[in-house]
Amino acid sequence: MKNEQQMHSKTGYRDMEIKEMIYLQEDFLEDFGFELDPSLLHYTKSFSEGKQILFFHHIQNPDANYLEIQLGIRFDRVEEIINQFLPSLGNFRDKSVTHVIPINQIDRNMPKRFYLQNDFEVNDILKRIEAFLVKDGFHWLDKYTVPENMEFLFNKNPDQELTTQNFTYRSARAITLCKLYNEAEYEVTKRAYLDKLKEMMVTPFTLASFLNLLNHLENLD
Repeated sequence: MKNEQQMHSKTGYRDMEIKEMIYLQEDFLEDFGFELDPSLLHYTKSFSEGKQILFFHHIQNPDANYLEIQLGIRFDRVEEIINQFLPSLGNFRDKSVTHVIPINQIDRNMPKRFYLQNDFEVNDILKRIEAFLVKDGFHWLDKYTVPENMEFLFNKNPDQELTTQNFTYRSARAITLCKLYNEAEYEVTKRAYLDKLKEMMVTPFTLASFLNLLNHLENLD
């Protein structure tokens, strides 16, 4: 019982320390236009069609703690459309993100997550995060805030997996982005995703949801 109490105490202290780390980024990120959402412990920056998001995920294990940083972009209209046709719980449609990427997929020299071993590492970790954001992270966010760039990322290769979302959501976002921002390629792109869904032998419900989405997109004002 004593060991269990010690473990919970250590874990609670570390959890508090993680929050302090995230708050330490506030001044730095405010200089680049980001605001802290204290309820979710992530930072957001609005643009005309949505928002950029910096996620700080605390991964807690009994014997170790990790901090994982991800970058995300939400296009409001895309998310509002697709969540009418996908199984969404509660207010998920207000929080869903069009694309999320771990930092190691932007810079291969960055770890997927930071191992938090002791307090002395905190400043070094924060400096690495800040250096990455200034060098590559903010540039990635600004690049894919342009909707045509996001559309190309999704549709240059319909077979390409996006590690943070399953194919049902990926295909819905992809075809919606195409209809809104690259309509000239819509018919070709639609056929590619229909062929892929049939090849994957998705459930009748999944296919019907996609067909209903297509019907909606093709009748937009």
